[in-house]
Amino acid sequence: MGEYARVPELDVADAETLLEPDDSGEGNWVGAPCVHRYDGDAYLAVRERTSEARGSGVRIFEYEAGNGGDLREVAAVSADELGVESVERPAMATDPGTGDLRLYLPVDRGTGDWRIVSLAPAADPTEFDSTTARTVLAPREGTTDRATVKDPHVVALGGRLHMFYSGHDGASEQAHLATSTDGETWTRSPANPVFERGGWHDHHTRVSCVLPAPDAPVWQVFYEGSGRADYGRTWNLRTGMAVARDFETIREASARGPTYWADTTDRRVGVDTLTACRYLDALDRGDEWELFFEVARDDGAFELRRARVDVGTKR
Repeated sequence: MGEYARVPELDVADAETLLEPDDSGEGNWVGAPCVHRYDGDAYLAVRERTSEARGSGVRIFEYEAGNGGDLREVAAVSADELGVESVERPAMATDPGTGDLRLYLPVDRGTGDWRIVSLAPAADPTEFDSTTARTVLAPREGTTDRATVKDPHVVALGGRLHMFYSGHDGASEQAHLATSTDGETWTRSPANPVFERGGWHDHHTRVSCVLPAPDAPVWQVFYEGSGRADYGRTWNLRTGMAVARDFETIREASARGPTYWADTTDRRVGVDTLTACRYLDALDRGDEWELFFEVARDDGAFELRRARVDVGTKR
């Protein structure tokens, strides 16, 4: 009997450090990556944060896999330019109708007023203009995302854009889905939340990356979460995996515990440990995936790492 859509073997501790924060200690983060292939090139967008400035902005790099992963900065969008207090995980997507590149950003307009904005589509990331930012998804009263919406991951499929995002209902975050045909007007799924909190992730649960399985007619869904009793439960998140026949029906595949976590000094996962491994995204390279993810270090800061994992078919 074959094993399908299996969890890729990833040694988090052995992964290569791609970017480090400017300072050490908790609250100094670089990561929340979004990697996207557009017009023959790969681009990597990352969020930078300090303990004082929170999410100060997003930088976009042209990414070359050779030579240790060369990065050439091509664009940047700051929280100051957007007139907001903080920016979190970016999402890039190719508009299936126009072929333009789109950039979505979750922003805090003040006192936790999180919503998702879109910049005007561009033919090249160097053309992104922060003055064109407009809200495309905001909290909605009476729903499971009535408090905040943030942290998008966008997939183009069948002429539509599908946005997974974190919706907060006043208690914690859960994974939600919205769809769009034009990249501007979004319709929430009636199945929301499409992946609920529960088990080891009974506090936060959010989708970080969705990829077609190389060996089965399903999607492999990487998600992250935390438990109600976890230290730093709003940001100390570990990564698990799920599978889905469609985007509205996601089935847990890591019910026993997280799949990936940081190998910090204490070398264990528990309610009082800092072992964050989050915001995983991937480039599909055929028989392997190149993974990018944000990881906690022993000093409490978070850095961006990358690793290649074998996903060759197995039947």
